[in-house]
Amino acid sequence: MRVQDVITYNQRVTKRIKDKEVSKYFYDKDYGLLLTFLRTGPKTIKEIEEAYAAEGNEKSDKTLYRYIRTLEEVGLAVEAGKRIFTDEDNRNKSVSIFMRTANVFFDDTEDKVKTKASKRKIYQAYKLLLDQVDENKSFTKECIENIMGKLTQGEELAIEFIQNSDEKVFDLLQGQDFTEINQFIQNIAWLIMIYKNDIKEILKSC
Repeated sequence: MRVQDVITYNQRVTKRIKDKEVSKYFYDKDYGLLLTFLRTGPKTIKEIEEAYAAEGNEKSDKTLYRYIRTLEEVGLAVEAGKRIFTDEDNRNKSVSIFMRTANVFFDDTEDKVKTKASKRKIYQAYKLLLDQVDENKSFTKECIENIMGKLTQGEELAIEFIQNSDEKVFDLLQGQDFTEINQFIQNIAWLIMIYKNDIKEILKSC
């Protein structure tokens, strides 16, 4: 049987998720699985149904179409084209195939959902822990904010580097889930911050 995918959608390489109501779908046990299945390329509803079944989480066609439509509405998935094939009687047939709107998604919602009161408590927790590192020193809120600001700059650079990188990087990141991508960006951000800033000296000056 001859099979050919005809893709009519131009998938983006990267996409930053800025809406918490959108990012929640990656952490949902059902929608998250669907987005995971689509990481490796376009899938038919039948293939998606089989993938759910392999996870012990069987879904009907009707349910899967509803999931797809919901993800289309929030810009995470799309009907990408058709899979054309020949049946046993050598007749051409086609079915719809679906894909993610981007190869790699970044979660850019965390800082936006934190209230000032929440941030204040987080900085106080940082201070208490850092004060244990050096009992003769009391770290200031301004110093901690300065360091965390540099981390945010590092995250921006990390995303920029990824977006401008070659295909090898995307090939490696494509198989990672949303949480792993976010952790990867944060780790790169720390490495960038450490490399570009003398963090030890900054801490000493606090």
